[in-house]
Amino acid sequence: MRRFAILAGMTLEQISLLAQIAGAVAFLASLIFVGLQIRQNTQSQRIVAVESLAAAIAAINVPAMQSPLVGTALARTLKDWRAASHDERVIAHYFLFCFFKLHEQAWYQHKRRVLEPGQWSGENLIRAYYHSPGIQEVCWPSRRHAFSPQFQAYLAATEPPQEIVPLSDLFGGESGG
Repeated sequence: MRRFAILAGMTLEQISLLAQIAGAVAFLASLIFVGLQIRQNTQSQRIVAVESLAAAIAAINVPAMQSPLVGTALARTLKDWRAASHDERVIAHYFLFCFFKLHEQAWYQHKRRVLEPGQWSGENLIRAYYHSPGIQEVCWPSRRHAFSPQFQAYLAATEPPQEIVPLSDLFGGESGG
């Protein structure tokens, strides 16, 4: 009853002002809520993107873990595409196509700030593969058009990393090709 008595003593203009203030507070609260929801959704999408890239990396590496021939093929083709056997070039071609496509997607995710800088650390490996003699001499010139012009330009502007040793050095022995 007392509330009505307070409102009864107010002018229409005061009641209107009070209603506008209440509406503004409600509107501001809804904006804050929407902002928090968008932030939470963005974080969830980043997690999904990172998990998707991790799953893709695992998917292209599982065959290499199951068969040393993939590693041998990569080591030889990265060093000298033409010196590798026909079968090694076939194996390496399909692996490298997936590997470069995966890194193209990761590069776009990094550019759009979906991936944080620490999550783009795979950049060193793609640069090592890209700048290897076997890729530069044969593979990339014949397959680069399967990738976006922006990704091609990005790779062309990079330098080979010094901290990544060639697979032939890493594997040693016969796989060193």
